[in-house]
Amino acid sequence: MKDFVDVAIMQFKPRPLDLDGNLHAMATAVRAEAARHPTDLAVFPELATTGYVPPAYNDDFRRRLTIAADTIPGRTTVALGHVARETGTHIAVGLAERGPHDELFNTLLLIGPEGEIIGAHRKVHLWDQESNYFHTGDRFDVLDSGLGRIGLSVCHDSRFPEATRQQVVAGAEILICVFAYASDPGVPPDILTHRTVTRAWENSSYYVLANRLGSEYGATFVGRSVIAGPTGQVLTATHGERDPVVRARLHHQPLADSRLVVNVARERRPDVYGNLTPPALAKTTPSSPKPEAH
Repeated sequence: MKDFVDVAIMQFKPRPLDLDGNLHAMATAVRAEAARHPTDLAVFPELATTGYVPPAYNDDFRRRLTIAADTIPGRTTVALGHVARETGTHIAVGLAERGPHDELFNTLLLIGPEGEIIGAHRKVHLWDQESNYFHTGDRFDVLDSGLGRIGLSVCHDSRFPEATRQQVVAGAEILICVFAYASDPGVPPDILTHRTVTRAWENSSYYVLANRLGSEYGATFVGRSVIAGPTGQVLTATHGERDPVVRARLHHQPLADSRLVVNVARERRPDVYGNLTPPALAKTTPSSPKPEAH
């Protein structure tokens, strides 16, 4: 990766199903941030172009979401590609992507500083009602960029450590995961920090977690975006509960140093644990109870 990368997490509050309005607001936010601070990478949250989905399936919402969704390339790549060229900034943005047959994907898109499409990740692990609206992705790629090798994921993907490990084995240095995470009284308030530190430390990588603000359909999104370094240190000054922007500078040298000590790509033992789904697993899966003999 570069000697250093200045990251700005934009804890954006999208307007529901307002693609053009949200694109205008995001472009304005990137221009303003780049004018104030050096910004190599601006990261917007999950589904920033449309807002999140309601907690119960709604057929009319599905129809309107399809209309508000965007193709790649499309209006998102045009609007944010223009501001990327203008400011020299990489932009990662979560969007509702419309496929060629009107199928929808929960996607994270990475645009380069020349306005080019570097790549996109379609969310693989859908959460709750998302499966009623979105199709699943089927891969975890690593993208080459002027900042370094980047792995993308979306929210619930982060619950599965195999995803980021696969990316790191393929050479990822910076892991970016975008969220639409709402407060939950049954979950510790600093759970996003725990997730970020764990994924960064176990992979000797930088981990950038971007969450949103605002309220929709009774859910309050908590912000608290955070960035952690390759030895698990939190790099952001605050958890950013109400900060519109959360910033950190990523340095190459700590990444290189940490991988001299622990290089998970080199030290893995797939000869021992294989593909993690051995045939013996079926023998240890509890079966249905058998009826008692009388």
